[in-house]
Amino acid sequence: MPDIELNWPLDLRPGEQSFYIRTLSTKFENPLTGQVQVLERDAARWVTKLSLVRAELDSRRLDALLAALRGSVGHVFVPDFRRPSAKGSLAGSPQLVSGTGNTITINGFTLDAVGVLKAGDLIQTSPGRSHITLQDVDADETGEAAVAIAPRLREAVTVGPLVTDNCRVRMRLVDDDAAENATDNRRLSSFDLELIEVLPQ
Repeated sequence: MPDIELNWPLDLRPGEQSFYIRTLSTKFENPLTGQVQVLERDAARWVTKLSLVRAELDSRRLDALLAALRGSVGHVFVPDFRRPSAKGSLAGSPQLVSGTGNTITINGFTLDAVGVLKAGDLIQTSPGRSHITLQDVDADETGEAAVAIAPRLREAVTVGPLVTDNCRVRMRLVDDDAAENATDNRRLSSFDLELIEVLPQ
């Protein structure tokens, strides 16, 4: 891991943000029949694009943050500003206990609670690893729930209290020119940034 690891400041909210999972697939089309075969590669990862227009003080903060990252070298932990917290009830005292592939197990919910998580909620499974819930989740009679997630787990989960607030993803800038920003005659600077998740080695 690099020596440079920064948290994106929560008060530097972008004017626009896209935050999505980029999949990697290969398509093969049979020239005789037109049938298409699609193969999914194991490289799905989070991507975010942020657009910010800031006055001088915040522009200087952004300039400093981007300079500290040294292009694509450093890592920054970026939240999805559209999902600051879960919409599920989180009834009980949920604990993340295990996970493998595209499923994690959570216990400690109120017994038979309905809607403890909602489709689209984010869950932090370990530092810098966030996953989206794929469907609404109810707890069973023991207070446990198996949760379908994406992208798949690539690291062991951090066992402990369930984290659903301000979930962050370990990311890097996609290129070394990302710090470029234009400043108008009102001294407002425009930043258009793209970052991609750093997958474990």
